[in-house]
Amino acid sequence: MTERINGQGFRPLDTSGARRTEGAKAGAGQGAPVAEPSAPQAGDTVNITHSALLLAKLEEIVRSTPAVDANRVGAIRDAVAAGTYPIDDQSVADNMIRLDRELK
Repeated sequence: MTERINGQGFRPLDTSGARRTEGAKAGAGQGAPVAEPSAPQAGDTVNITHSALLLAKLEEIVRSTPAVDANRVGAIRDAVAAGTYPIDDQSVADNMIRLDRELK
């Protein structure tokens, strides 16, 4: 199914031919021929904004970045195993209380 972009989102085009323009509706009772919309020409172009190009580049960078920093995970794992990983128990408790309050 083809789509029409009209500034208000996507709307499917009626390809059955049952949908007519206002001019065709007015002239239909008078025997006027109904003109079909012309097909896109080979010279049609699409312009992409600078913001869209930046977003596409950002998406490419995000996709190529690993979800987990394996080196940092390894360093933390080693520190926990050695007993040298610093844990701020007050910060952990405060965050647990904050989370509990948010869930209520």
